[in-house]
Amino acid sequence: MLTPRQLAVSVLTTIGGLTAAYLLGLPHIAGFATGFLVLALCSRKQGHPWPDLLRYMRAGALHTMEVVWILLMVGLMIPAWTISGTIPYLIEQGLSWIHPAWMTTLTFWLSALFSMLLGTSTGTLSAVGIPMMGVAAVAGVPLPLMAGALVSGAFVGDRTSPFSSAHRLVADSTGTPVKLQARAMLPTTLLGLGAATAVFALFDWTGAWIVPAEALQMEAYRDAFAFHPLLILPALVLVAAILLRVTTRYAFLLSIVTAIILGTWLQGHDPLTWWNGLLWGYDHASLPSLHTKGVLNMVDLVLLIAMAGAFNGILESTRTLEPYMASFLGAKPSLPGATARIGLFGFILALVSCTQTLPIMMSGRSVLPLWATRFPPAQLSRIVADTALVFAALIPWNMLAVLCATILNVPVHQYALFAVFLWILPLCTWLISFLIQRKRTGLPGTQTLSG
Repeated sequence: MLTPRQLAVSVLTTIGGLTAAYLLGLPHIAGFATGFLVLALCSRKQGHPWPDLLRYMRAGALHTMEVVWILLMVGLMIPAWTISGTIPYLIEQGLSWIHPAWMTTLTFWLSALFSMLLGTSTGTLSAVGIPMMGVAAVAGVPLPLMAGALVSGAFVGDRTSPFSSAHRLVADSTGTPVKLQARAMLPTTLLGLGAATAVFALFDWTGAWIVPAEALQMEAYRDAFAFHPLLILPALVLVAAILLRVTTRYAFLLSIVTAIILGTWLQGHDPLTWWNGLLWGYDHASLPSLHTKGVLNMVDLVLLIAMAGAFNGILESTRTLEPYMASFLGAKPSLPGATARIGLFGFILALVSCTQTLPIMMSGRSVLPLWATRFPPAQLSRIVADTALVFAALIPWNMLAVLCATILNVPVHQYALFAVFLWILPLCTWLISFLIQRKRTGLPGTQTLSG
C-alpha cells in the first residue's frame, strides 16, 4: 500500500505530465511515462519486487488488447470507407434525408437510437458518426458541435443499453441486477435526454443551418467516385455484425473487407492504392473534407493505451486505492454528499487511469461494502453510471476519448463542451440524490438513509 504522500505524488505527476503533454502538443505517452515511472518506483519502495511489478504490468497491458484492436481497425476502416466511396455516398444520402434546420438534434437522437441497439459507442460513432461529420461539413454545422451531439448520443447506449458491456460492468461492480439498475437510472436518463435535446434544439434554432443548393448536387464527389446503392453495404455489415454480437474487432474487419471488395469493383482501385491509403490515409487535392489518417498514425495511441494498461495493472494488483476509500467516503455522509464524493473519485480515476473500466470497477467494488450499510446498492449503480462511466469520454488522454476523437477527427477538448448529455448527467444524478434524501427524511440536510 502506498503512503498518502506517495499516492498523491503519483497521481499529481501523472495528471501534470498528461496535461503538459496535451497543452504542448507532445505525444501523450511522453507525459504519461513520468507518472507511470513514479508509480512503479513508489510501489517497489513499498516492498513489491520488480518481477511481480512486471507481471502486473503485463497483465494490465494484455487487458487493453481489445481496445488496441479496435483502434487499429478504426485506422483501417475510415480510409477503406473513404477510398471505396462509402463515406461520400452516405454523405449524399444524409443530405437528402436529414432536415438541415434540426441537424444536431436529429443527429443526437439518431446516434442515441443506434447506440441503444448496438450497445457500443465506438460502433455507433463509426456507423453513424463518420458520415454525419461529412454531412455537417457540407451543411456548415460547426464540427465540434456535431461531434458533441454524436458522442452524447453514443453514450446514451454505452451507459443505458442492456447490450452494453459498460452497463453490465456497472451492475457487476455494484452487485445490482440489471433490471433494478435500469429502473434506478431512469430518472437521470430522462433528465439527461431532455436537457440534451433542449440544448441541441437551441443550437439548431440559433444556427439556422442551410445546405447550399450546389452542395446537394455533390458534383465534386461524383467526379471522384462512382456512386451505387451497394456502397451502403460496409455500414450495414458493421451494424449487422454488432447486432449479432460478433466480437467488435471482427465486425470492423468484416466491414473493411466489404469496403475493399466494393471499392475495387466500383472505383477500379489497384492493390497499391489500397496499400497506401490504408497505411497513410486518403488524400485528394480537390476533396480536402475527405482527408483521413491511416493505421500508421495510430502507433502513438496504441503505445499510450498499452502503457495505461500497465499502469492500471499496478494499481489493481497492489490494491493501492482501496484502503483510502472508507475515509474518502466519510463516516456518515448524506446521499447527496456521498454522490458528490463518488463522482469526484470517479473523475480522478478517469484522469489517472486513462481507461473507462478501472473507474467503474473501483467506484463500485471499493465503495460497495461501506455503501451497502447506508444506502441501496441500486443508487450506487446510478451514480457510477452517471459519473465514472461517462467521464472517460471527456478527458483528452483517456483511451475511450481518444477513440471518439479519432473516429470523428475532432480533438476531445473541442467536442467536450458540446457533449451535453455527458456533463449534464453528474448534475442530474446529484439532484436526484438530493430529492431522494429529502423525500425519505423530510429534510434537505444530512441525515443518512437506510440500506
